Order: sequence, then C-alpha cells, then structure tokens
Amino acid sequence: MKLKKILSAAVTSALIISIAGCGNNNAQTTTTAAKTDAPKADTTTAAAAETTAAAAGTPETEAASGEKLTLKVLTCRTDRVQDGHLDEITAAFEAANNCDVVYQGYTDYVSDVSTMMNTTDYGDVLFIPDTVKLSDLANFFEPLGSYDDYKDKYNWADAKMFDGTVYGIAHRGNVSGGICYNKKVWADAGVTTLPTTPEEFIADLKLIRDNTDAIPYYTNFAAADWTLVQWAALVLSASGSPSYENDLLINKEDIFAPGGAYYNVYKLMYDVFSDPTLIEEDPATTDWEGCKGAINNGKIGTMVMGSWAVSQFAEAGPNPDDIGYMPAPFSINGKQYAQSAPDYCFGINKNSSDAVKELGKKYITWYIEESGDAEAEGSIGTLKGSKMPEYLEAFQNCELFVADPAPEGLVGVFDAINNDSQVGTWAGDAANFKIQIAEAAIAGKGFDAVEAIYADNNKRWAETRDANAELAAYLAG
Repeated sequence: MKLKKILSAAVTSALIISIAGCGNNNAQTTTTAAKTDAPKADTTTAAAAETTAAAAGTPETEAASGEKLTLKVLTCRTDRVQDGHLDEITAAFEAANNCDVVYQGYTDYVSDVSTMMNTTDYGDVLFIPDTVKLSDLANFFEPLGSYDDYKDKYNWADAKMFDGTVYGIAHRGNVSGGICYNKKVWADAGVTTLPTTPEEFIADLKLIRDNTDAIPYYTNFAAADWTLVQWAALVLSASGSPSYENDLLINKEDIFAPGGAYYNVYKLMYDVFSDPTLIEEDPATTDWEGCKGAINNGKIGTMVMGSWAVSQFAEAGPNPDDIGYMPAPFSINGKQYAQSAPDYCFGINKNSSDAVKELGKKYITWYIEESGDAEAEGSIGTLKGSKMPEYLEAFQNCELFVADPAPEGLVGVFDAINNDSQVGTWAGDAANFKIQIAEAAIAGKGFDAVEAIYADNNKRWAETRDANAELAAYLAG
C-alpha cells in the first residue's frame, strides 16, 4: 500500500495520493473503511502478476458478435488468486457468459494500480483506488447508472458517486471501528466484559500482560504504511455520529480538537504504543503474515484491524473459534456505536471496449448478488438484506450506522481538503501523523510531542479548509 511512486503531471492533477482500507466511503473517499488492500499473501508482485496474465493471454479489446471475450479483473486478493478460489467461484459465470475471466493480484495494490492509471491499460474491472478524487471518477471509470438506480438495492450506493452518477459498487462491506482479538487470551487474562472506554481497554491489556504469555497488543509497525491506517476506521465509531465529518466542515472545527474523535482515537494509539510492556519487543521487525498464525494460536491478544481480517486470522491456525471482533472502546453517554462501511468498490475501465464494458457490468452484478463470496469471507453483503456474519455478536448492543452522505454542495469537499492539506486521514506515508505519533510513542517521547503533531495538522487543515471555495459558497448559503 505504499504510495511512493511519482505520477506523471497529466495524471497527478486527477490522482491525489491518499490511502484508503477498510478504507469508510460515503461520497467522501476519506471515509473508506479499513480496506482489504492489506497484503494477503507474501509472494505476488506486480511483475509476477503481469507475467501470469501474459501467460494467460492478453484480454480482447474488441470482439466480433459471438466471439469469446476475456475480462481482466484487478484485485488486491493475491491469496485468493494463488489458491484458486477466485477461479473456482467464477467458473459458473464464465460458462454462463461464454467468456474467460483473468485475475491479476497485487500486494501493493493502490500504488501499483494508481501508477498503471497513467495509461489506458489498467484492467477491465478493478477496485477503484482511493487515490482518485470523486470529482475525477469520470476521467477513468465508466458510469454505471444513477444513485436512484441503486439506492434501494445496494448498501453504500453513494460510495463512488459524483453529481448523482455512480461509478463504483462496493464488492462487499465491513463493520468499521472494531478490533480483532483472541477470545481465549482475553478470557484467560480474567476479562469478563469487553471494554467500552479507552481506560478500560488499557486496563485489559495490562491484565493480558500480567496473566498470560501473549503479547497484549501487536502493532504491526514494520508495515506501518497500511497497518496504522486501520486506526482511522475507529474514528466515526468513536464519534457516535454519522454526520461527524460533515459537521467538522460545517462547524469549522479543528480536526484534532480536544475531546473530538480524531484526537481521542490517536491518543489511545499513543497510550498503547508508548507502554513497551503492552506491545511486541521490537516493533521494527513485525511480520504481517506471521502475526495471523500468532493471534490464532494465542501468542497475540489484540490488533486494530478491519472486520475483513477476522476470516484471515481464523483460517491461519487450528483455533478459528478463538478469533473475535469487538467494538472500538469508546462510548457516548454510556452507549457504543459502530459504522458499517463499504470495502473496495468495483469500477469499469472507461477505455475498455463496449462489449467488455457490458461484460464487466454483468460480472459486478453476478459477484455481488450470486457469488456468495461476501458471506464466505465473513463480510457484510452489498445487496440489501444480506445475512450478517456471526462474528459480530459482540456488536449486539452497539448502534450500527452508515455515515451520512455529504449534503449537496459539499460532495467531495472533505476529500479535497483532506488531500490538499496533506493531513491524509487515510494516508500512511512516512510524513503522515499516524506514523509520527507511533514513532513518538515507541521512542518514549511524551504526549507533548503528540500535541505538537496535532497542532501542525490542525493548522494545515484550517488553512486549506478556509481557502476552499466550495465550502465557502456552501456556508454563505
């Protein structure tokens, strides 16, 4: 997920470097829930994927009537490409539509695909990178229909929408604002009730430290450019408000205002990371692939990850029933909240042939409505009324909400301010506040260092916000 490649000048104006998740999307890319673009397997690279695709044959760009088409689908799920799962579930679609579907997997999905979008060759169906501003969707993706076409049928129909036109449909959704944990470790530590406040969460981690051999919290710091981004998914849940980010703009509040959700979430991250007895011995040498088996086997107690990680942790060892998912430890007037949000959204390359575009639309509909993959992966289905996964039992007393779309006149404004200010609520580059806070905590610096980071980001946010013409026009009424 490292966005360190330089885009051409022509595309830089359209692609703004801003990393997703479990990327929460609500007509603002900054609300993309911690997405599944975390590396799933450890060997696939862009070059390897291209080699595999070349061996499979180059997708057709034009096809005569009745000719068998090839649909190239780009995905971050390198594990599901390698284990053959995607090919297996797609066989029925291929037979029904007289086509071949070729999957290309990328471990560094956002960076690689964003770079590919310098050209016209970036697959036919792909997960839309959150580097693309909402206002620029039409430059790269085929319109799929209007919001009214989808709003009553699909959850999160406005996730990749601009000016009433939908360019992407979520392939599934997640509960944002949760934490993966080993239920046995927590029970062995003596925890009988899951935490509802940051103070309770820290106290429970200390119980794990004192009463078990498990690492209470695993930072995954060696992959900080995407693992720390998972903390961003806690923010809206911590706020308890589906309109939180809209209100930040309308009320012209500091993004890190004391007592606000951004302030509180990253203070908790600092509090955990700054106590060396609660985290792994050497955060610089953490191992994402290895941690999956470790949490399954009770060697790790807790990790902030999107709900997409539950199935991966459950499959990584002999103890799938030990993997749980708890609400973020924040409450408003004694009540906890959690946001449900879309994972990556399928889009169609506007440069593909008309025949391939039509096939791509059929593929998206099939995947969402018939493949059963969302349920198999323990995710929330995009189709309204889909069965909720069982692992969300800990959320039964939580109020689930979907983030409010931006009101007319503010669509894409939060996204633009977030990117132009380089605050990057979902970014994970080395200069981002998440990395800075984590480094300060691990280095043993006091919370004063975090307050300085907050102040710097507040300043850049306010300057960019106050210079935004769309927001000014909206507030002027």
